[in-house]
Amino acid sequence: MPGYVLIIDALSNRRIHLRAQLDTAAYPVEMAETQTEGLARIRKESPDVVIIADDLPGLRLRQFCKLLRSNPQTQLITVVVAVQKENQSARISALSAGAYDVIDHTAEAIDLKARLRSFMRNKHCSEDAKMRASPEKVQGLAEAIPDFAPNILATFVSCSANAPIDETRRRFDSSTGIDARCLAADAARRNPEPETDVYVLIESRSGDETRETLGALLTHPVSRHSRILFVTDSNGHGTSPLDLGAHDQVSSDVTATELAIRIQRLARGKRTADNERKTTTELAQKAYVDALTGLNNRNAMEEYLIRTDRALAEQPRKVAIMIADVDCFKEINDNHGHAAGDLILAHIAQTLKSRLRAGDFIARYGGEEFLIVLPDVAAGQAKCVAQRLRNAVANTPKALENGTHVRATISIGIAAAGRSDRQSTTDLRRAADTALYVAKRNGRNRIEFAYRETTIGTPAPKISAAQ
Repeated sequence: MPGYVLIIDALSNRRIHLRAQLDTAAYPVEMAETQTEGLARIRKESPDVVIIADDLPGLRLRQFCKLLRSNPQTQLITVVVAVQKENQSARISALSAGAYDVIDHTAEAIDLKARLRSFMRNKHCSEDAKMRASPEKVQGLAEAIPDFAPNILATFVSCSANAPIDETRRRFDSSTGIDARCLAADAARRNPEPETDVYVLIESRSGDETRETLGALLTHPVSRHSRILFVTDSNGHGTSPLDLGAHDQVSSDVTATELAIRIQRLARGKRTADNERKTTTELAQKAYVDALTGLNNRNAMEEYLIRTDRALAEQPRKVAIMIADVDCFKEINDNHGHAAGDLILAHIAQTLKSRLRAGDFIARYGGEEFLIVLPDVAAGQAKCVAQRLRNAVANTPKALENGTHVRATISIGIAAAGRSDRQSTTDLRRAADTALYVAKRNGRNRIEFAYRETTIGTPAPKISAAQ
């Protein structure tokens, strides 16, 4: 049941009012009179959102929220508390107890549905993040989150010099952990604060400039990961800021305490998302980057070659593949130790990479072998590149900690195909590997070039020697 909402309230008129405000075609709604009945429905089928009255008999909201979050089946349910309008203490109590949001019992349909759409998007994002969790996190091996965190930077943006929220901002005390700054709307659009966790946008009477600022912040490279709290008194008029991308919305009469709680919650969400992106990046590096050399690893190489073959099939073009191998690497390890051998190998890898174009591809192919792909390069150009690489390695010895300088050399096998050759990267790789074997057999520190006839399916490559 998509978008299932459960309303728990002892008063039937309030339950019916909230249900009437929802588009039941989009959000199927169930109702319960008591907490016990509500929990029974949750156990039967978990809703996406629970709207629960703050004055429900016997309700202990903190325990209710804790109960849902302790169960993997219900921990992503969004708990929303309905309170009497303008009951500020009840709003703060509900947010402090763990509710995701607070609404009025008499909430207008347009605002309520906009909030529900926002809740559903956040829930789906949380589910996606849970599926992307690293094995260490799933198995409970991830590092624990420290009890301390840097102060939250909240940037207040207003198009009006007399914004009523400004005095509220000044009343933040140090216990909130919030550093509040002010920024003009035009400055926010052009140069957002790079370290901002939460932007608080205060809508002017016209609203147009504030909403333009919202769009600018959501797309600017510096601010696109920040959270945005939209302050407006124009509920029910025009498109909701939540549908435009704001992460939360309040009216301008919000108290400093409630505002601080909402900013803190948004900042926690941002930092969680930041950590997830960092984890994803680290996992990608582990999957596709060779830890020792910093080059692409074998997985990245195989995927690149598959993509290259598809591209060549659709649009034939020149391409050259080289395989470079460090000469006498076993002797380097035997004479200087494996730790020194690793340093030398990493040094050679970076030497090779630094002599290639941005569009060229290099990967660690094997233990001390490197595979290089040169798009749009003919045989003669490839030979020049290979010579440049061979000379660079030979002329840049690696200094070890004991003061010894180790000068290594490489041998290179090359295979190239023209636009009409229709050879796969597998064919070229095999030919380059054969050419490399000839270079080793003929004395090392040299380049050997393999070539094929231009017909499809020709036999093994012929070898042309090149010093």
